[in-house]
Amino acid sequence: MAVKNEGICRFCMKTFAGAGMMRHLKSCKIKLEKDALEAAKTKGGSRVYLLKISGYEPYWLYIEMNDTATLKQLDSFLRNIWLECCGHLSAFEINGVSYESTPDPDWSDGKSMNVRLKNVLDLNGGFGYKYDFGSTTPLVGQVVNIRPGKLTGERVRILARNNPPLYKCSVCKKPATAICWECDGKFYCEACLTDEDKHPCGDEVTLPVVNSPRMGECGYDGDTSADPFMQKHFGQD
Repeated sequence: MAVKNEGICRFCMKTFAGAGMMRHLKSCKIKLEKDALEAAKTKGGSRVYLLKISGYEPYWLYIEMNDTATLKQLDSFLRNIWLECCGHLSAFEINGVSYESTPDPDWSDGKSMNVRLKNVLDLNGGFGYKYDFGSTTPLVGQVVNIRPGKLTGERVRILARNNPPLYKCSVCKKPATAICWECDGKFYCEACLTDEDKHPCGDEVTLPVVNSPRMGECGYDGDTSADPFMQKHFGQD
């Protein structure tokens, strides 16, 4: 089911397709002005990483973090905004090395996530990520820019996120509110979901439609992020 792949720049409030957002963020005048002011206040060579993180289309995020932030902090952010349901394990894969949420030397050679971004990632450096090794949600990420400066007052700054996609009910084509894993991932509006003739499975095998690549998996039922920009423009999933 094709859905729009667009998002809003939090600085100029203009809408761009996912592929064009990276180019825009590197040239957005309002952002560049804020970056320059932030850099002027920063001492000691501190840097800020711009990361693009993607699930399957149309889910993507552009975020900034200090270069001294850790993979553990990035893992926590991804869980909060996109993934957390039942406390599953997770891991980053960077240059052939696995950085795990709970490394166990008896089972793997994985390292701890308590490592700083600047020690494992460079400009254009990529990484893989997996949450839950049963009903796995895979993500990919890349460092698309590094600038002088330092984030203060926030551990992760969301620059842009895909707009909530509009999925249509498989029965009536109205906006869907739920997905049924018993029906091989079919979408339903509220009316069709509760109509036994149209959806005989019952609501106990459904999960809500949410703005996340983990939609429909395990017990995931929504976004737990508290970013003011996302709350204002997209609400709570």
